[in-house]
Amino acid sequence: MNNLKYKLNLMMAHKDALRTRVPFLFAHMMNQVKESTLPLAMRLKDKETIEVAFMLTIPGMWKHDYLFRLMQQHPHYHPYVVIYPYSEYKGFSREEVWKTIRRTEEFIKSRGFEYIIPFDEKKNKWIDIKKINKPDIVFFASPYRDVQSKYYIYNFKDSLTCYIPYAFNAINVYRMLYWTSTVNLFNFYFAETTIHQHYVSQYGRNGGARAYATGYPGTEVFLHSDYQSRDVWKPQATPKKRVIWGPHHTIGNSAADSFSASTFLLNCDLMLQLAQKYSDSIQFAFKPHQLLKFKLIDIWGAEKTEQYYNQWASMENTQLEEAGYVDLFIHSDAMMHDSGSFTTEYLYLNKPVMYLQRKEQIEDMFNTFGVEAYRQHYHGVTQADMEHFLEDVVLAGNDPMQSSRKEFFDAYLAPVDGMLPSQCIMDILESAINGKLK
Repeated sequence: MNNLKYKLNLMMAHKDALRTRVPFLFAHMMNQVKESTLPLAMRLKDKETIEVAFMLTIPGMWKHDYLFRLMQQHPHYHPYVVIYPYSEYKGFSREEVWKTIRRTEEFIKSRGFEYIIPFDEKKNKWIDIKKINKPDIVFFASPYRDVQSKYYIYNFKDSLTCYIPYAFNAINVYRMLYWTSTVNLFNFYFAETTIHQHYVSQYGRNGGARAYATGYPGTEVFLHSDYQSRDVWKPQATPKKRVIWGPHHTIGNSAADSFSASTFLLNCDLMLQLAQKYSDSIQFAFKPHQLLKFKLIDIWGAEKTEQYYNQWASMENTQLEEAGYVDLFIHSDAMMHDSGSFTTEYLYLNKPVMYLQRKEQIEDMFNTFGVEAYRQHYHGVTQADMEHFLEDVVLAGNDPMQSSRKEFFDAYLAPVDGMLPSQCIMDILESAINGKLK
């Protein structure tokens, strides 16, 4: 019943009861997008300032640092971030939604990026960004409909719309990722690899029109040798190994969860016990998916959820990380997680990583690319598995999978012809604007 109510709320909010569900109507919409892509781009050729809005809800979906900076350096682009609320129709705590908005603001502010929070405090109302600064190009960080209609793709028919996936897809959820109306209505889809470009073509409804394999901007930072990282780990009296625990939010208790992958409810107490057991030798960072807290409040209540998060923040050898994770990754020694995107992202660093799972065999949960990434992990089902990983691999340094991870990186993740993702995206946009895109 809750799932039906949720879907009806989305349908009413976006008025798409028919246009996305009647095949010929949606085919007409996709054809309109296809025909408008180059005209929308080419009209920007002689524009002195091209306004570029980067739409963002939570820090974890931000994968655009280098692209944003490239546009800042370009004489004709004016990029800015639009921060607005996610989970509008999931019934999440309003207080937590605003905490997330402020956390996202601090995250973007720390990068020195221009941003807008289009909220009128006097009227207590969210504002259409087009009434503040009409964008010529819009980059979406999320393809989902659970946002106010003024921030959804339907509202940007006169803008060139682009999508960079917020996660490096490794999971076998083709329909959720490639069949959705949003994904098939973008003017440009910038895919992680040629394999993912094939997924867009094979499982999408528009045949992969305007999908380009550019590489993944979210992991581009790991390819820049000149990146100046910052050690964000809590100082310790004596040196310790640093292990990240990254649980996903799909705990299976929400009507909006399309699948249930998280092992959080199974491991939440155990991970605290492990942090205490290895307090003299290992430092742990709790890096939850940012939607996990919303889900836990529904299950545990706000008080228990806050107590749990605060425990990770307050122990001497533990810390809570709720914003970015690049520097956390770089200065870590290993990771334990059950996240789809981290399955690939952490492999850029060629450090030991364990996939936490509920049962022995879960390969059918992954797509063909994800299976290969998953096979570069140690696999943790039991407490004994986890302790063996911490003691033998992390502490003792016995890491037999190191060479395999390197081979995977060379085969799938290394830049093709030395072209980094953000520059590749810029080149595609410039080609379209100058009428030279094939």
